[in-house]
Amino acid sequence: MQGSGGLSIFRDQHVIFTVVHWVKPAVVLAVNCMLEVLKTHADVVLVIMDSAAPDEIKDYLRTLRHDRVIMETHAQNIGKAHSVNAFIARHMHSGDVPKTVSFIDPDILFDVSHFDYLQEAVQNIERIGMLSMRYVDNGFNPERNLWFPPRKIKGKNGKIYEVTFPIFANVCGGIFSIPGKLLAHPLQFRLFPVAFREVYGPDDAALFDTLKRSGYRCGYLNGTLATHLKSGDKYADEING
Repeated sequence: MQGSGGLSIFRDQHVIFTVVHWVKPAVVLAVNCMLEVLKTHADVVLVIMDSAAPDEIKDYLRTLRHDRVIMETHAQNIGKAHSVNAFIARHMHSGDVPKTVSFIDPDILFDVSHFDYLQEAVQNIERIGMLSMRYVDNGFNPERNLWFPPRKIKGKNGKIYEVTFPIFANVCGGIFSIPGKLLAHPLQFRLFPVAFREVYGPDDAALFDTLKRSGYRCGYLNGTLATHLKSGDKYADEING
């Protein structure tokens, strides 16, 4: 996709991907939260993929009007990994590397200042791979195996960042960012380097494992918090209320 002057709209931008399929109340809350980022950040592009969502969600998506919101629709539910990978394959190449690439599930809430801190950290911590926000302990916290205290890491900007690394578990994929350059190498323009063909599979683990094998550190950034709104057929107060 090209912007004015023939340049890719993704180059040197912060790109957020999200894939919507079900639970309209969560989708509305989460997407509206992402839109708050665009209000004050001219260098953020939001890519929303409708993976065969029901009409009530499609109706909500039609109300969105923003020149930095890109939408694609799939007639069948192909899942988040295949949706994102297919979009990248069609629209990005080696000349289009963003500053950062983020994926946010459509059931996640966060403060814009925490998103800013995540982008700052992922651009300044050496050899960082998949960096996630921490999660509010609301009964839907997906973090696993964070047994040790956070490590203090000095960034290229001189600031100290505290990162907690999971043991024998991957970083969960509800909300995370990677440096944009990693999309080209080692990911070869596949954000989720999955082998499975099914709609759902271990997509977050595939990304985590690929980056770890390539020498990148993957963890959770202390000083940030996200709220996870659902797990299976159970919903947080923000939806139930």
